[in-house]
Amino acid sequence: MKVLFIDDEPLVRKELQNIIPWSRYGFSNFYESDNGADALKLIDLENPELILLDTHLKDMSGMTLIHEAKKNDYAGKVIIISEDTHFADAKLAINYGVTAYLNKPADPEELSEAVMRAIDEIQRTKLISIYYEQSAMLSRNNLLSNILLGNMTYVKEMKPIYHIELNSDYYRLISFILPEKSDNINIWEEALTHIRNCLSVTFSETSLVLIALSPSQEQFILRQLKACQENYPQYAALFGIISTQAGSHTELSTLYTEIQRIDQNLYYYKEKQNNILYADALSKRLSKIEQTDGDLIRFTENMIHHILLLQSSELEEDALSLLDFLSLRRPPRDSTRFILMNYYAQIISALTEYYPQLEFEVPDSKDIASHLSYDRYLCDSIFYLNDQFLKAIAYIRNESRKKPCQRICQYIDRNYSSPLKLNGIAALFGYNSAYLGKLFFREMGVSFNTYLDKIRMQKAAEYLKKGVPVIQTSEFSGFTNPDYFTKKFKKHMGILPSEYRAQYLKKYHAQNTPPPSQKRYLS
Repeated sequence: MKVLFIDDEPLVRKELQNIIPWSRYGFSNFYESDNGADALKLIDLENPELILLDTHLKDMSGMTLIHEAKKNDYAGKVIIISEDTHFADAKLAINYGVTAYLNKPADPEELSEAVMRAIDEIQRTKLISIYYEQSAMLSRNNLLSNILLGNMTYVKEMKPIYHIELNSDYYRLISFILPEKSDNINIWEEALTHIRNCLSVTFSETSLVLIALSPSQEQFILRQLKACQENYPQYAALFGIISTQAGSHTELSTLYTEIQRIDQNLYYYKEKQNNILYADALSKRLSKIEQTDGDLIRFTENMIHHILLLQSSELEEDALSLLDFLSLRRPPRDSTRFILMNYYAQIISALTEYYPQLEFEVPDSKDIASHLSYDRYLCDSIFYLNDQFLKAIAYIRNESRKKPCQRICQYIDRNYSSPLKLNGIAALFGYNSAYLGKLFFREMGVSFNTYLDKIRMQKAAEYLKKGVPVIQTSEFSGFTNPDYFTKKFKKHMGILPSEYRAQYLKKYHAQNTPPPSQKRYLS
């Protein structure tokens, strides 16, 4: 508890602090003032439970100070200690509810007795206040919850009975959510002490809704939330959903339905390192996703591409694209976890084709599955996977220092069907083209163009063996001109691509022709 000593003599204030054992009575915070103006500011700021006051101050009388404090709703206890005891002052002190009127200098026993009496009055007042506040809060909570649920409409007659006034042209709901199975079951009682004079509805141990009646009140609530999260560990997991704005109390149930819908899909909607979600921003984000096209194959290919090129700055963009893709579709959580596991497995599998030892640098599928099963939000899972891909980039970067051209060969192997030029490759990998040409020849034993032609011919041969027509094979292998492809193929393979394809088709038909039946053979 707090106690304020008001006297224009410093020695008197110090003596009052030492004359009795204040800590034994539960007082731990002590304040002093030598004038009425500063004392009123302290009373308003600190709201001390007890004031020890001299009636004669430099700028005003003690009775005037008590009167001003009461006008500002001060409800604590006052003990007057004065050299002059006037009947009029004593009578006025009784009217103001002063606990004791003592002669100065104060007798220690009389002062102790007065302090004990003040403590009894403080505790009695608190008990009565708690009883009535709890009763009123329960009734008001029930009433407001029914308004938000749409079971009841607000009428002005509710104001004098339940102290509810909904006459604003600005409404937003701010829903605070705790994770299920949280240990902080009393957090709402604590939270409401930081956010006073706001209409609040407690729906459960994990859900509290506040009604903001102005932009300034909304900002005040959010500032208090931020301060609580910074200063109190139990608030760290607290999440806030802020509804769209409405202009009438008749729309409150619509706002609450909106918040509930977001809450039910919070696994998908939560953003990285952000504990506040605005319904307006979410709506814009979802509409933007609908305008973009994407599929899991493209996401996987992009991620492999960026990892092999060591483009760590691109990974977060890939992650956000995947988050948006899944948020829009919202498959069941188990299906989402399976999708992410498969996504991770395909990327790591493609990377280990080039870097077999990489599988020992990143978690295996079992560890990934275990981690994903405990993640509270989709963004946590996706950015956890991205952390593993950053580890892959670090490993590949280290390996690439040993063989600089290895990554370029990998890139050619995956992009041979695209128009590839040494200048473009050099710019992509951060080399001077002339230097890269010499480096490539020294490391690989052949020129860049010779290596590219070799890879394309190998791929073309694979397509032809499978029966792909020559024109399509030319295109799939990275040749835009079929005639040029034919000349190149004959030069490398010693045979026309059409003849090469025919040979393998003939072998295929021979291998798949059923043997003659026994009866026909005997005849």
